[in-house]
Amino acid sequence: MSMYLFDEQPIIANKTLARALGLNEALVLQQINYWIEINKKSGKNYHDEKYWTYNSIRAWQENDFDYMSVDTVKRTFAKLEKAGYLLVGNYNKDPRDKTKWYTINDEKLEELYFELNKKKLEHERSILEKESQNIIHNALGQNAPMEECKICQCNDAYCTDAFNENLPTHYGNLHEPLPEITTNNSSKNTSYISTGNSSHLPIYEKDTFYLRDGMEGGCKKIKSYKSCLEELRESTGYNEHMKLGNKIIAKTFDEIIKVLADVMVLNAEDTVTINQTKLPAYIVQERFRSLDSSHMEYLVDALSENEAKIRNVRAFILTAAYNAPSNMDAYYTALVSYDTREGGL
Repeated sequence: MSMYLFDEQPIIANKTLARALGLNEALVLQQINYWIEINKKSGKNYHDEKYWTYNSIRAWQENDFDYMSVDTVKRTFAKLEKAGYLLVGNYNKDPRDKTKWYTINDEKLEELYFELNKKKLEHERSILEKESQNIIHNALGQNAPMEECKICQCNDAYCTDAFNENLPTHYGNLHEPLPEITTNNSSKNTSYISTGNSSHLPIYEKDTFYLRDGMEGGCKKIKSYKSCLEELRESTGYNEHMKLGNKIIAKTFDEIIKVLADVMVLNAEDTVTINQTKLPAYIVQERFRSLDSSHMEYLVDALSENEAKIRNVRAFILTAAYNAPSNMDAYYTALVSYDTREGGL
């Protein structure tokens, strides 16, 4: 047997769970879950709508945790019971038998998952806020007084290198006034800002955007966030997992879906940044509508494998989701090829 391979059952623990609860606690929960899954398959030890497993502390130490002392196993089980991650029962046939039965509190683990995810998002948000403050601070420097000895300040609005579309304003020697922002033109102003300077007009005409979003009686349809969310939940398999009782998988999907829904409510003429490239919103929306459950599983895998490298989860999700239809097959083909080479098949 190679020194790099196991010749006995390996010790397995989830890294996130180990960081949150402790390594021993994560190992105990994983092993109890292992026995519960075996009982599910065999249909054994089902009580009060849950599957259970049982053993004495000494038996647990001898059979499953022989790399820990009895006292350590005892303390770990007691800690998990007190924290609510382990539920305890007694379904022994002999009333004198005090052996504890254990099952995992799935609701408590879900709470932990969302709590850790919330902290992660808050940490990332604080980093983005700091970066934004630095950008604003640097941007303020553009309004610093010009040094007369080095740069001649232009006091005349008529400049030979100005954009041709603004010539009427220049001839009058007046600066072009800022447009008044109202409910009628606020989206238009935003779109010009996002596409750069005003000399570069959008590629598509406004009527084209209206047609893509649909027209009803000459008025543009307004998409609600809720309707976009429900559309994605149906197409990506979220609703199916909820029906099957796969709540953890569904919740994981939903974290991604909520990010995608933010894009789905945009107007067609808005822009979305994908891999540092601005794309028309309607193109990104069409790509997101093509996503199904297999793409979501691919995105979950990608997030899990790159967790330590991701600085901006939102940007990563948008880019990965946009590229999923074209990258997923190549990704899994590469994995199979790697496993084939490594496994010698």
